[in-house]
Amino acid sequence: MKTSITLVLTILACTALAGERFVSTIGTVQREIPADRLAMNLEVAATEKTIEASVASLDRLLEEFGAQVAKLGYPAAAVAVKERKTQKAWEWEGQKKVPLGFSSSAMLSLNLPGLTNYSKLLSYIGTHEEYEIRWMRMSGSAEGLARRNAIAEALQAARTKAILLAEEGGAKLGKLLEVTEEEVELPEEGTGRIRNVGDPHAGTAAYPIEILVRVRAKFELNDK
Repeated sequence: MKTSITLVLTILACTALAGERFVSTIGTVQREIPADRLAMNLEVAATEKTIEASVASLDRLLEEFGAQVAKLGYPAAAVAVKERKTQKAWEWEGQKKVPLGFSSSAMLSLNLPGLTNYSKLLSYIGTHEEYEIRWMRMSGSAEGLARRNAIAEALQAARTKAILLAEEGGAKLGKLLEVTEEEVELPEEGTGRIRNVGDPHAGTAAYPIEILVRVRAKFELNDK
């Protein structure tokens, strides 16, 4: 598994309350792992002058898409029709609503067990105006393990900083009093995301998934 790890530590407090001495720190771990699975909701639509023609066109599109999925090596079970409907179609010409006929559409659920030919599938969808991606999520088989490891590393990072703070304050770090995992959103592209540039594997995954874990830890302070 190729990973890119960044540790970010923030000092929160070294406080004495009602005789209790403690130090509180934050440990943040950012990882990059390769995606190897994909879930997608894809809408397919066909507009024709009559209901019969629009239904027939939709059936043809679904058949062609199924053939393309099979050609790329994915199993038939990777695609399922969630719902389909037919309704009147319209378009606006200035302030006037003009009837186009009937639109038949279907919502497909895709669950790809691998991403070997994903770029070819994406190209196929992008070059056919009848298809529109409504939702998509990539995931990795190593995601669960990577997140568990990241939590452990974030806690260790918080402990390391707490030890330094305790020594600066002339105290000795004691037991862990409290730890919580905080919700945190990954920064958007171009907003100054911190990376470990020394990691030769950073940015090498074709379809990377970034995992960001942050824990807040509170440790007891004892006299040396």
